[in-house]
Amino acid sequence: MTGLQQKLGARIRELRKQRGYTQEILAEKINIGVRSLRKIELGNGMPSASTMEKLTTVFNITASELFDFEHLQPQLNLKELTFEMINSNPDKITDIYKIVRAVVM
Repeated sequence: MTGLQQKLGARIRELRKQRGYTQEILAEKINIGVRSLRKIELGNGMPSASTMEKLTTVFNITASELFDFEHLQPQLNLKELTFEMINSNPDKITDIYKIVRAVVM
């Protein structure tokens, strides 16, 4: 995935789906047209500052969380980043294991 617009669109789509909203419902909540939302989610359009503010309110997140794209990277990159975190925090290995086990089990 490349480009800010594509990453932001993917993030908005992810947050929308997590909350069980259709494009129609989210578009209504943030007061834009469905066609505009579709363009944003596809990375073919950039939301205005006002729309981004409405998104953070509807999703109950901070602006920085709206721009949190790291987990949207290809799986190989995520694996490498995870190993880097583990290697740089050897004293946290037990905690990391517990978290991963809780998610996997």
